[in-house]
Amino acid sequence: MDITFKQLEIFRWVVVAGSITKASHRIGLSQPSISQQLAKLEETLDVQLIVRNRTGLVSMTPAGEYWFKSSEDILGRMSAAISEHEKRFRHASVVLRLGATPVLRGTFTAAAARIAQSAPGFVKFELVYDLNSSALVEQLRMHQINFAVVAEQAILNDQLSFAVSRLFEDKMAWAVPASVSNADIRAALNAGLGAAKINPILTNYIEIEATVPTRPSSDDWYRNYLPQATATFTAPTFASSIELVAGGLGTCHVPFSLLPNLNQSILEEVKLFRINGMNRNVVLAMRKHLMTHAAYSHIFNELTAYCRNEYLRAMRADEIPSFDDLLQPPAEQVLWSAAE
Repeated sequence: MDITFKQLEIFRWVVVAGSITKASHRIGLSQPSISQQLAKLEETLDVQLIVRNRTGLVSMTPAGEYWFKSSEDILGRMSAAISEHEKRFRHASVVLRLGATPVLRGTFTAAAARIAQSAPGFVKFELVYDLNSSALVEQLRMHQINFAVVAEQAILNDQLSFAVSRLFEDKMAWAVPASVSNADIRAALNAGLGAAKINPILTNYIEIEATVPTRPSSDDWYRNYLPQATATFTAPTFASSIELVAGGLGTCHVPFSLLPNLNQSILEEVKLFRINGMNRNVVLAMRKHLMTHAAYSHIFNELTAYCRNEYLRAMRADEIPSFDDLLQPPAEQVLWSAAE
């Protein structure tokens, strides 16, 4: 049968993305080109692989499910063979394609690049951003990246295919403009107080983009503690959210892992309170077969050590006061100072 790797890869992307439209955005091919490749594959196999509904979403036929599993195995083996070829016959060239969410930038990016550069045979470092961990895991599956820093929950079902190392527990903080007093915050947290009596800044909050996993718990938190506040702004990333807070426009939630990467000017304009119960574990994931390659194994271990030690300390989680303390009667809180 005249089946190509390209056809199998396109088929997998359509299934993983859920529609031809989304797959087109992911792999940079036009929708007609994707449809044409799928049609050729179905014609060669003489079966229908996917069914499209009125909204464009796809579901697999029994034959589609069989070929989806088969394509994962075939493409995985090919990726491993190519990696081994490069290791043996191309002077062990090391290209680190690291996937991360926009939270990890600045300090983290520089450290990851230095670690990659120190590996024997280093050729290139590529940083790939996506808005959520699930999308990064998809890219790992499709061999578009070889490392990813993701939420542990996003990769639980794929751990047999990857080497996974826990990096740190990422807690969440409530960010408030520094100009808002603790007295105003406590007043706003009083359930019986009307919106007209609350500091106007506290009646606005910045919601994160809907595909970010922490969005539902963040919305629930505001409904529970600040029901008078409305989602006046929406931001695509946590970094852009806290910039709006620094501008005095409202409040938001941000992960502690963002803090080492923020400019001092931003940190000086906000104060932070630790939120209990909104934390998640962050892991480093890599295609498992790469652990047999000394250079990639070196990068994996060094990046793990950096995150567990230096980067975790830079997050300074123990220095940020708890939000729960605000719920207790007065005594002005000692605020976290970025300048310390």
